[in-house]
Amino acid sequence: MSEVYDDRKWDLLLDLYSHVKDYETQTGRSVLPALQPVYQSAPAVWSIDLSERKVSLLLEVLKLQPEKKPVELKGWSDEESEVRSFLQCLPYISQLSFCPWLSDNSKLIKSLVGLLSQAAEWEEQSGEKTLRLLSSVCTYRTFPLCDWDDDDKWFQCDFLLDLYSHVKDYETQTGRSVLPVLQPVYQSAPAVWSIDLSKRKVSLLLEVLKLQPEKKPVELRGWSDEESEVRSFLQCLPYISQLSFCPWLSDNSKLIKSLVGLLSQAAEWEEQSGEKRLRLLSSVCTYRTFPFCDGDDYDKWFQCDFLLDLYSHVKDYETQTGRSVLPVLQPVYQSAPAVWSIDLSKRKVSLLLEVLKLQPEKKPVELKGWSDEESEVRSFLQCLPYISQLSCDSDRFFQRVCESIPVRSREDAQQLASLLQALGSTLSLGDQLPRKTCRSVVRVLGLCASRVDLTLTPSKISLKGASLLFTYVSQLHKLRLNVGMSVRLARLARRTGRGGTPLTVPELSLVLKSSQPPDRVLSRALSSVASLLRFWTVQCLDLTDFCIQGHSLITLLCHQGPFTLRLHSDTLQQLAVVVYEAQDKDLTQWFLVKVGGDLTSCRLDCEVLLSLLQHSTHNITVDLRKNRLLEKNISDLLPFLGRVIFKRLSSSFVKSIIRQIYNSRDSDCVSSLLRSSDHWINLNSRELDRVDCTALCFTLQHSHQVKVNLLWTSIPPGEIESILPLLDRVSQLSVDRKLLLSFLHSCAASQILQGALSPTTTTTAAELLRALQYRLDFSCSSSVDLSAHYQGEALCLTTDHCRAINSVLKQSQHSTRLVQNPTQNQSRNQPHVQLILKDCEVEHGALRELLPILHIVKLSLSKALLLQLLDHVCEGIEEGVLRHAEFLCRALDGELDLSETRLNQKACGSLALVLEHSEGLSELDLNHCQLTDRHLQPLLTHLHKVEVLDLSHNDITDALTDRILQLVSTNTSIRTVRLFNNRIKDRSPFLTDKRFEIW
Repeated sequence: MSEVYDDRKWDLLLDLYSHVKDYETQTGRSVLPALQPVYQSAPAVWSIDLSERKVSLLLEVLKLQPEKKPVELKGWSDEESEVRSFLQCLPYISQLSFCPWLSDNSKLIKSLVGLLSQAAEWEEQSGEKTLRLLSSVCTYRTFPLCDWDDDDKWFQCDFLLDLYSHVKDYETQTGRSVLPVLQPVYQSAPAVWSIDLSKRKVSLLLEVLKLQPEKKPVELRGWSDEESEVRSFLQCLPYISQLSFCPWLSDNSKLIKSLVGLLSQAAEWEEQSGEKRLRLLSSVCTYRTFPFCDGDDYDKWFQCDFLLDLYSHVKDYETQTGRSVLPVLQPVYQSAPAVWSIDLSKRKVSLLLEVLKLQPEKKPVELKGWSDEESEVRSFLQCLPYISQLSCDSDRFFQRVCESIPVRSREDAQQLASLLQALGSTLSLGDQLPRKTCRSVVRVLGLCASRVDLTLTPSKISLKGASLLFTYVSQLHKLRLNVGMSVRLARLARRTGRGGTPLTVPELSLVLKSSQPPDRVLSRALSSVASLLRFWTVQCLDLTDFCIQGHSLITLLCHQGPFTLRLHSDTLQQLAVVVYEAQDKDLTQWFLVKVGGDLTSCRLDCEVLLSLLQHSTHNITVDLRKNRLLEKNISDLLPFLGRVIFKRLSSSFVKSIIRQIYNSRDSDCVSSLLRSSDHWINLNSRELDRVDCTALCFTLQHSHQVKVNLLWTSIPPGEIESILPLLDRVSQLSVDRKLLLSFLHSCAASQILQGALSPTTTTTAAELLRALQYRLDFSCSSSVDLSAHYQGEALCLTTDHCRAINSVLKQSQHSTRLVQNPTQNQSRNQPHVQLILKDCEVEHGALRELLPILHIVKLSLSKALLLQLLDHVCEGIEEGVLRHAEFLCRALDGELDLSETRLNQKACGSLALVLEHSEGLSELDLNHCQLTDRHLQPLLTHLHKVEVLDLSHNDITDALTDRILQLVSTNTSIRTVRLFNNRIKDRSPFLTDKRFEIW
């Protein structure tokens, strides 16, 4: 039933109204007044088919509404009496729209022209401004549609152009003037004018563009090759901000032909008239995504091909005519594209070179294809000074270049070194590597090897070729080898004793075809790597791409070189077990040194971890979430706490370990625990007893700059008082909003016990706020426990709660004064506390307790609480109002947001009083507040104190136009006033001042 109602709610309500009215006529009973709330609450938009229903019914329903409502027409009647009746509905309509999927364009145009005709006649007869009223309900961004998507923008443009044409014909036939009244409609929509000039005259576009208050973007869906039409289009250029084309409807060759024709006509016009039409045409084409309105990843290929083709055709045109056009197009080529993509198997490099020379700076280039001709390769190398970064669809691109051209001189080598740098200094060599290619590559590497990431995975290479590759190379940034290459290099290293020139490699990796290689292949590979490690200086050996049996790595562990091992997680797990089973101190130490002690990927039982710790002196890092069994052996771990670094510590583990440390009374263990936990004490979601709290206090006593997490933690009554004096050891305290209240109450209570503003209590308050990062957050974000099934009732702050907040902030302020130099300005040194009162309620009157501390807080609160606070600020004697109003505006950081909050006369009066007694606001947001002229009048006197004022979506009328205009014109401090979607019918007075936003 609900789905049926959603689809036909308008028809149901209209039918109900008609039947109830008939019932009233028949019975004499009055029922409709009781139904008025139903008709006022729904629907948001009235949709009706006037070919099936009488306008009078719509008029009666609209009269029931408390405010103007949008109306959507699904059908129309051409009867003159019905059209005239519809004009009577206009005062009750805020926006008039039509259903495009039910309306034929020509019928819709005919209906609107008929409506305009009747409005013009009525205006002549009665003197009422009916035409202007009709124009106002049609003045919105998506007219004539209620809502739309990108597919509808062409419909809108075609509709508006057709409407203009028909209205102009109507004016010619009748002598009446209608188009000037429709000007606001054409100024508000569309954002981009889209037109097919193969079907429409340019003169129509020109007339519509002349109506715009500023230049507008134009998108062409089609083109005419008639010379007269092309010349006419040149007259449109002064009214166009951006010229674009539809790529999915435009053939590239046709688009190029059209643009060259346009450039030709512009050049001729310029010669004949002296007007700078070429420069004007270039300016409307100078944007990042040209020739498209919007660009995406698919369009970038088309865009580059288009621009390269355009350059080529324009160059041919210059050769044929002797005219100079390309210099004027230089801004177009400098603004787009961000990356030049080109297929050099289909285009000449010389074209790319000429385009790159136009750029103001180096540009990235992406190659889709390649030519192996030596002349083309050498031409491409001339492009390198203009390329910032080069990418290619083949990782063997550099190898192909070296195969295409021999490197005979140092100049050749330097050019290829520049090419390699443009490729990000990443070089991959594979397939067959003949000596000739190796000789070319090594001459390049001799100039830049230390920056190069080299991957060697040849299927065939001679020992001589392998030797050639490293002739002039002493250092590489990274080196990746397949098994065959590692075997050859190891053989060379053993043959020469030192492998020729000693090689330094920060990172050496093995590349295998499978992640689970056969044992025979692995054995050869690891044996070769072990040989290389004896002759090369390697900082890191990366074996993460495949799994290895743990025992196969023992040889590498015993290697005395200072390198680290990076292993696959399964390999590391096996190796840890193998080392544990060996029970050898040296092997354990070598293992932990080689892997950097990082066992976070391993699952270790306590016996293995303890053995590794006992047989070495190296620190070990473990992930507790993968090793939850360790929590059961905390006492065994205590002696090694200083050498274990815990990742992802659970709160249950922390709770247990601080209790164990307290039982042992070993303060050194506290320092070890904090080092291993990155100085975090995480007791999140734990229920603490009194012994746990004592253990926490013992831990804090022997800590410094520790971070404590007590979110959703349960603490017994009276224990917070023992934690408070130790907060000077805490750098960050995390609590939920309920525990926050407990800390605040305990701190405030200590003031009562020890005496008001005693040094101890004021210091405690200051330390509490510092640990809380000067942030008192009572919003849901600080209280949602995702592990809990039930959150309970919403938080309601009582008067006692607010009094505790007041007390703690005052104590902290007094403490700050005590430590300051008396000659310094106190307000500059007192940190402002962020007080967040969102997602919570406050008892009536409790907010009064916060008024005395407004000057030392930054407020973030719900709009309902803000309204309450405004009322409280305005209570009391005038001196108090003045002070509190000023402090409130500062606490809100100069921004007051009451948007989408219904404001009554009292609220507006309070707001006016606050503005009167404050220095002003940077922004006041009152949109969707149901403000009328009566509500706004008390505010107008003080709105000059607001820089950005949002009054949109209210019920303000033309009656206040003069006062608003005077307010803004006499106050240069006002930067923006938003007035759109009000009941202001005459917008023209506001259009001369750009500070007004109204449509």
